Amino acid sequence: MTKRLDKEIKAGCASPDRKRYERWERLRADMAHYTENGFVSWSFMKWLQPKKFEHWELKSVRPRPSLRVFGRFARPNIFVGTHVVERSPLGAKWSLEWELEKLSCEELWNEAFGGSDPFRSAIYEHYITENASRDLGVPR
Repeated sequence: MTKRLDKEIKAGCASPDRKRYERWERLRADMAHYTENGFVSWSFMKWLQPKKFEHWELKSVRPRPSLRVFGRFARPNIFVGTHVVERSPLGAKWSLEWELEKLSCEELWNEAFGGSDPFRSAIYEHYITENASRDLGVPR
């Protein structure tokens, strides 16, 4: 994760407000689900459109407010979260708010990786190579 994401998570987890603290701890648990090889599907992690820019979101939906971790893949299985935002202020798909967060993702990526390109593929399972499926169902 980038320094910014680390700082945002630490600030949320340091909140004296119990509900806010629990929300941010749940985000940490959701991120751990990915890093500890939990099953991942499109409903948990997905490409944002247009795919060619390689913006991704990890969705932490419960409890409310729903949070989105923006990021990109450095290589297969290496998702780098750049920053996190609450979902509701983003509005509808293609809103200015969504597009600005995608640009923030690129800026934070470039700061962390000196302008290196993210990993690219046309296949979801090339990004998350184990225990993942773009389909929403559980693998058989």
